[in-house]
Amino acid sequence: MPTSPPSAPAAPTDSELGRHLLTLRGLHFVFGALGDPYAERLRGAEDHLRLGERIRAQGPLHRSSLGTWVTADAGLAARLLADPLLAGLHAGPEAPRGHVRENVWETWRTCHATPPGEAFPSLRPADCDRLADLLRPVLGPRTCGSWRPDAERAVHRVLDGLPSRFDLVRDLARPVAVSSLTAVLGLPDAIRAELLDLLPAFGPVLDSALCPPQLPVARAMTDAIGRVRELMEAAVTARVGAPAGDALSALLAVRPDGAPGDPGDVVTAGVLGAVVGTELTATTVANAVLALLDHPDQWSSVCADPGRAADAVEETLRWAPPLTLRSLITQGRLEVAGEVLEADEHVVVVVDAAQRDPERYEDPDSFRVDRPRDPGFLHLALTDREQLRLLAPLVRMQCTAAVRALAERLPGLRTEGDPLRRGRSPVVRAPLSQSLTKE
Repeated sequence: MPTSPPSAPAAPTDSELGRHLLTLRGLHFVFGALGDPYAERLRGAEDHLRLGERIRAQGPLHRSSLGTWVTADAGLAARLLADPLLAGLHAGPEAPRGHVRENVWETWRTCHATPPGEAFPSLRPADCDRLADLLRPVLGPRTCGSWRPDAERAVHRVLDGLPSRFDLVRDLARPVAVSSLTAVLGLPDAIRAELLDLLPAFGPVLDSALCPPQLPVARAMTDAIGRVRELMEAAVTARVGAPAGDALSALLAVRPDGAPGDPGDVVTAGVLGAVVGTELTATTVANAVLALLDHPDQWSSVCADPGRAADAVEETLRWAPPLTLRSLITQGRLEVAGEVLEADEHVVVVVDAAQRDPERYEDPDSFRVDRPRDPGFLHLALTDREQLRLLAPLVRMQCTAAVRALAERLPGLRTEGDPLRRGRSPVVRAPLSQSLTKE
C-alpha cells in the first residue's frame, strides 16, 4: 500500500514560539556579555563597526561562542557567498526553516531564529535559478532599465506630496520603495496603499532570521507576509485574464523553453519584491540620504551632476549596506581558510565589516561617491547565488531613481536632529526616523 507524504508540521503555538525567542535572546545576551563580538552584534550593539573590527582581528574565519563560523575578511566573504556548497537553507527537501521546537542549548542552532510562515518563499538554489530565468528578460541586469520611467514617475509623485518638514523613513524612503515597485509591476493604488501600511509589520523579516523579535512582532510579521501573498495572487490572477503594459504582465508572458511564465513563480517573485525588495530599497534610500547629507561635499557633487546618483547608491551599498549580516548553511563538507567545516554548519558573513576591510579598500571608512569602479571593485551588499541576485537590479534602479530625483529637486535638503534606528536590528540596522527640511 502506498504511503501518504508526510504532512507539514503544525505551526508553533504562542507558548512554543515565545519560549524559543526568549531562549535565543538569552543566548545572545549571555555570550555577548562574555565578550563574543558576534553575539554582541546580534544584541543590536550600536558600536557595530568596532565589533566588526574585532571579528576581523580574530582571523579570516573563526568560530564564535554561539557555534557559528564568522568572517569579516573581504576576499573570503566574496568566496563564501559564491560557493555552491553554501546556501541560505539547510540541505534536504524536508529541512526546517526554523528551530522552534528544538532545545538550542543542546543543538546550538541559532540560524533561522524566527520562522517566517508558509507564505514566505522557501527558495533553494534550483528555485532561484528558475526564477532568475523568469526575471532576466524583464527585470534582469540588462532589462530592468526599461522600467526606469515608471519608477521615476512614482518617485516624483512622492516628492510632490512632501511638506517643508518631513520624516526620512515614513514620508520618503518607504513611500518611494512601495510606490516605485507597484508602478513597475502595474499594481493598483489600493494595493500600493495596503503594502505601505503593511511594510512596518513585515519589514523585520530580514532581521528576524538571526535576531529573535518579541512574540507580537513575530506574529504580526507572519500575518503581514500572508496578506502580501494574497495581494500578489489576486494581482497575478487579474493579469492572467487582462494583460497590460507592466512588468507583471511581461513576466507572465516569458517563455523559457517554449512554456509561458508560471503564475506561481510570478507570485513568488512579487512576494519577494514586496517583502524583501521594499525593505532593501527603503533602507538603502534612507542610508544614502543620511550619508550624503552627512558629507556635504559628496551631496554637492551629486546635486551638480545628478547622473552620479548611481555612484552614490553603489557607495552607499558598500559604506552602509542594507544587509550587514549574511547567514549561510554548509551543504556539504567544506575546507576553507585552513578550517574544515562539516555539512549543516552555520556561517555568517559580516558584510559591513568586510566592505571596510583595509586589505581590500583604500580609505575604507570614507564615504566617496567618486570611489573608483575598477574591474576588481567588489561589494557584497546585493551579491549571492540566491534571493539577492534576483532583486538586485530592481533595487538598484529604484534607489538610483530616488537619489537622482532628490538631487534634482531638493538640493537644499538638510537634517534636523539625530537619526533614530530600529531597535534590535543587527542585520539591517534600519533607520527608523530622521527629520528633514527642504529649503
